[in-house]
Amino acid sequence: MMESKREKKIEKYYKYDVIVIGGGHAGCEAALASSKSGPKTLMITINKDSVALMPCNCAIGGPGRGQLVREIDALDGEIAKNSDKCFINSRMLNSSRGPALQTIRSIVDKRLYFLSMKERLENQDNLDLKQGLVTNIRQEKGGYSVSTSDENCYKCKSIVIATGTFLRGKIFWGKFEMPAGRQGEINSINLVQSLEKMGYRFGRLRTETPPRIDKKTVNFSSLKVQPYDAHPSMFSFENEYDGREQIDTHITYIEQGCIDFIKENIKKSATFERNIKSSCPKYCPSIEDKIQRFSEKERHIVFIQPEGKNTNELYLHGLFTTFPEDIQQKVINMLKGLENAIMSRPGYGVEYDYLAPFQINSDLESKKHKNIFFAGQINGSTGYEEAAAQGLVAGLNAALGARGRKKIIIGRSDGYIGVLIDDIVLKGVHEPYRMLTSRNEYRLSNRHDNADIRMSGFLKNTGNHQKAKTIEKKYKDIDEALFNFKKSSLYSDPAFLEDLKQDRLSKSSLDSLPEKLNINRKMLESVIINLKYENYLQREKERINQLKDYGTVKIPDYICYENIKNLSKEALVSLNEHNPETVGQASRLEGVRPLDVLSIIAHIKNVSRET
Repeated sequence: MMESKREKKIEKYYKYDVIVIGGGHAGCEAALASSKSGPKTLMITINKDSVALMPCNCAIGGPGRGQLVREIDALDGEIAKNSDKCFINSRMLNSSRGPALQTIRSIVDKRLYFLSMKERLENQDNLDLKQGLVTNIRQEKGGYSVSTSDENCYKCKSIVIATGTFLRGKIFWGKFEMPAGRQGEINSINLVQSLEKMGYRFGRLRTETPPRIDKKTVNFSSLKVQPYDAHPSMFSFENEYDGREQIDTHITYIEQGCIDFIKENIKKSATFERNIKSSCPKYCPSIEDKIQRFSEKERHIVFIQPEGKNTNELYLHGLFTTFPEDIQQKVINMLKGLENAIMSRPGYGVEYDYLAPFQINSDLESKKHKNIFFAGQINGSTGYEEAAAQGLVAGLNAALGARGRKKIIIGRSDGYIGVLIDDIVLKGVHEPYRMLTSRNEYRLSNRHDNADIRMSGFLKNTGNHQKAKTIEKKYKDIDEALFNFKKSSLYSDPAFLEDLKQDRLSKSSLDSLPEKLNINRKMLESVIINLKYENYLQREKERINQLKDYGTVKIPDYICYENIKNLSKEALVSLNEHNPETVGQASRLEGVRPLDVLSIIAHIKNVSRET
């Protein structure tokens, strides 16, 4: 009798089209993208007071990542708008260098960012938010069921799994260790076990956070101020600077005496004492790793960043660590300006499970189960921007999948989102993946200023025709202005053109151009870039087209690489391991040579003729 009651209870399902598991930056973008597309969407998160939390850095953007934020905004995502709403310090990086490297980096108010995103989620049509711990996923006829620890059960057609660092997560510093997704929050065990039963394979990664200090105990007079832009650019194409007051960030350095102290105590670090083997981010290493890997350096920079307008806590970017608290406090007090600084909370490491990315396709859909998508740190990436980009794509595709429509795939030549996903899916990760401008072979074409037109085609595919139309109108005006400029007397003036290309034009000359070309100042930026880099852009466009000639050719599922003539042994191993979807992906694998690519193309053509 008791068993029948139990079965009756489990049969009570709440029905949705799309369920998003996780409320971090990936989960928030996925839930909003799905619900805005029309499907009834549910986001389940362990703690509703931690959605879009920024547990580590308080910055958004930077090289490669700022471009991601711009592309997310162009695709109607939220991170750009929320950052613009909450920033307290913003600057354009690499402003003295070419447009391929220029991008925005903003320090945001952490508390305001979370509250603003939570409000946005709670007021989105077609979206419900539930607090709960997901314990099980089960495939059923027509979709899936998702169960939580409080015995609620939900049915859906599509799932986005965006669990961050919570799968079998543990945190540690010094001799302390505890199961947690991050400080103060429980981890998730049953869900990862459920996924393993479904056939998924996981690895382990780790990352570290820095200590925070009390602003009242810092001697700012001895610190270097890092300036912000007086009139900063916004991440979102739709926003303008509102004139708000900004807050300074400061710089100090870990000098030789402190370096020696760290070396003397390095075995007390949790990662060394516990001999933790999981990989940490190469481009965001702990101070212990940094001291060892860059032993020739005489000092290391530390950025002192405010965590918000209404808090005295300061974030020490560059001092990521798993040292015991007493060692962390001594290191802090050895830094200039922080001699009397008091640590408000220690830095710590977090180790967690991630999905081996060869199990997902370029649309972030599982290769094993239709309409299950993975996004964010579970795919081996690190960073809020990388997570948000994947969440957006996964959410859009989950919505399309729930309606039986064709999913979108953003390619490498389309933008940084395409590079990010292609790198993760194709090459896999051996350490937490971080986006950099150097990873993008088309970075002159994939600039932060033209992200909206590059993404406009995908907007149409997802049904957002109005925004796509507005973007296309903007670039039609830019093209017309460029055409008119080339017909003007200015274009035939060699001295003017040279001054334009070398950034030697006077302010008055620049100010007069928008009126002459009948465009606004933002559009003028694109016109000038197209004029200055016309030849380089043309050559890059030709390379993109050459790649597209063979890069998008699909590799049949039934292909047997052992049967391909003239294929090298290195290529055979790499192709069988990664199972690329297209010839373009195959060409970028380690060990695959141009001759191997030609052999694959010839084989595909021969097989297609035979069939």
